Amino acid sequence: MKHRIVLTGGGTGGHIYPALSVAEHLKADPDVEAILYIGAKGHPEERLARDMGLDFVGLKVSGMPRKLSLRLLTWPLELNRAVASARKILQQFHPTAVLGTGGYASAPPLMAANQLGVPTAVHEPDAHPGLVNRLLSRRASLVSLGMQGAAQRLKPRASSKVMFNGNPVRQSFGGDRKRDAVSAVLGLRSDLRTVLITGGSQGARALNEAVVAALPHLLDLEPHIQIVHQCGDKNLQDVKERLTPGLELSPRYHLRPYFDDLSMAYAVSDLAVTRAGAMTVAELAVSGVPAIFVPYPFAAQNHQTHNAEYMREQGAALLLAQENLTGETLYSTIVSLIQDEPRLQEMSRRMLALGKPEAARELAQQLLQLSAQYLAAIRQPVQSNR
Repeated sequence: MKHRIVLTGGGTGGHIYPALSVAEHLKADPDVEAILYIGAKGHPEERLARDMGLDFVGLKVSGMPRKLSLRLLTWPLELNRAVASARKILQQFHPTAVLGTGGYASAPPLMAANQLGVPTAVHEPDAHPGLVNRLLSRRASLVSLGMQGAAQRLKPRASSKVMFNGNPVRQSFGGDRKRDAVSAVLGLRSDLRTVLITGGSQGARALNEAVVAALPHLLDLEPHIQIVHQCGDKNLQDVKERLTPGLELSPRYHLRPYFDDLSMAYAVSDLAVTRAGAMTVAELAVSGVPAIFVPYPFAAQNHQTHNAEYMREQGAALLLAQENLTGETLYSTIVSLIQDEPRLQEMSRRMLALGKPEAARELAQQLLQLSAQYLAAIRQPVQSNR
């Protein structure tokens, strides 16, 4: 019997992409017989898993209500039904190991695996662990950490292996990309300092407004810099209308609704201004791009602020709270770094030192070791009866 692996995690890219990055390596292993992704029906993980060619099963599941309401009474019933559904799926699939990467969608498959005696692994991407991982890591055979800061907030059982792997990123990030060649593809100048400003694929209104206010002053800087601004498709028209007339045509301002492959933008950037989701942090680290983090203030358990604070403590980034974000503060923070070459280089070195380009490969191998131990254990009774 070969390895049969279940991956589960959902809600945000920080929970989905680690699982998909591990799947890249599992798919290439001839000893892996089957991979199944279990997530929330109709949520982003369904599309992303199917796009990657993975079998997907969706559960009807939602997060636990955080406020007193009627939903707080009905939610346990919904969770129990989801766990029962997950148990049936696992009984049909016959997994040899289950990896959960966080988010409420991962709870039912992990709980069902525990009931069936299938070994589980939990990967925590953030510096401040989410509720599901805090609870289910206690029964996991393997606990993988994306950031070392999470260790003190998790309480796995004594027999669990705790591994600091870093956050698995897709294979397109990092590597030795030639700046000149990538700049040419993106229509950028390779000889100018480049600042990437992005609120993610959906954009971030607060960042967009600050960029628009700071842009005239940023483009007046000497020596010249160029700005790459990913604003989000839904925000494109609003940003264009707010721009100072003529700036959209500047050869040193590149406004884009989104990047199909953000790794290319990282490859030519000297500084990034971004949110502080776990995967953004991991991708920047592997790419060695220092950052000004503007954490999303309404993220669950304020985990983006914890991520940003951890990276600031490591000397790889600065933190600019959204409540303090204006055109003036954005301008002054960018200038403090982009015009200080030694500091920028040191931050880049520290960021790269935090990168874990082999995280996906290592976690995949650890998961397969867990699976192999389970396979050996279930074969043992058969051998002993001969």
